[in-house]
Amino acid sequence: MSDPIDELTVDLDIRLVRRGQVILDGTTAGLLRAISSTGSLLAAAKMAGIPYSRAWRAITSLERRLGRKVIAPRRGGRRGGGTELTEEGRRLLALYSRAEREVGRHQRPLTGRFERPDLLISGSHDLLLEHAVEASRGRTIEVHWIGSYGGILSLMMGDADVSGIHLLDVATGEYNEPVIRRMFPAGGVALLRGYDREVGWAMRRDLIFHERDLIEGKVVLANRNRGSGTRLLLDRRLAALAEEAGIKASELGRLVRGYGREYFTHTEACRAVVEGSADVTLTIRPVADMYGLAFRGILWERYDLLVRDDPDRIGLLREILEVLRDLEIPRGYRIPDELGSRIL
Repeated sequence: MSDPIDELTVDLDIRLVRRGQVILDGTTAGLLRAISSTGSLLAAAKMAGIPYSRAWRAITSLERRLGRKVIAPRRGGRRGGGTELTEEGRRLLALYSRAEREVGRHQRPLTGRFERPDLLISGSHDLLLEHAVEASRGRTIEVHWIGSYGGILSLMMGDADVSGIHLLDVATGEYNEPVIRRMFPAGGVALLRGYDREVGWAMRRDLIFHERDLIEGKVVLANRNRGSGTRLLLDRRLAALAEEAGIKASELGRLVRGYGREYFTHTEACRAVVEGSADVTLTIRPVADMYGLAFRGILWERYDLLVRDDPDRIGLLREILEVLRDLEIPRGYRIPDELGSRIL
């Protein structure tokens, strides 16, 4: 019988650290390496065997810690886009690879298979779109929630086919269309009419809550991730509260309890309130109702669908949206007659 101790091997995990904070580990370095070779974050995630949303969060967390962009959309290429490492990303990966060589550690190859789904949907989390996808049959559809701006960038990079968005343009007071016109002046995308959602505060039923309680540190917030439309709306409301109170907006991160902890979906944020790790969150009514939370509405927003300007993808997206007409629509949604019509 073999000795188990004799069978042990040494496995080193190299980490690049700055001021005690881990900047880059082996998993994220592997993603950077795969992005460099494939020109796609989606392909890199498939090869690593992890969800696209998890890969996206790993890269965005790296950029936040580093204070630099490590990936960027590449114009041209297959499907009209792609992903490439920035100069900082290449330098960072070169440093990590040099560290691997110095300690005699071999690069861990990513051997997973890359199979593209019929339709990849990213962007802002939405319960109704989840239900529509689940009710659709006969196609391979993947959904990854990475926020409105994350979804738009994913579409620019050629990974996503569709992005769900709800972005308020402050100058005009309109949702989505003005933002997309600015971001895509040359076209290449289509904006389809989605539906309306009621947004507001969700909290425990025994909590007496006033918005000013947030900046006074009386409650704990379950915050949403940067790049999401809900986070943008929340930050605007917090900035208005700070201005009324004579507080600098830069102080909000310190004053609002829970501000630094991010939740990537409405369900995650509401679950935090139910489980007691937070007191209140900004969310949509259907998810608050699903978790039995009290809800105080603020406004109705438009949730529209940005899609690559391709007849097949537009047609498939419209098929998914048509499924909604046969579903029971939860309270907090309004389905317009022009569902699926082209806005841009």
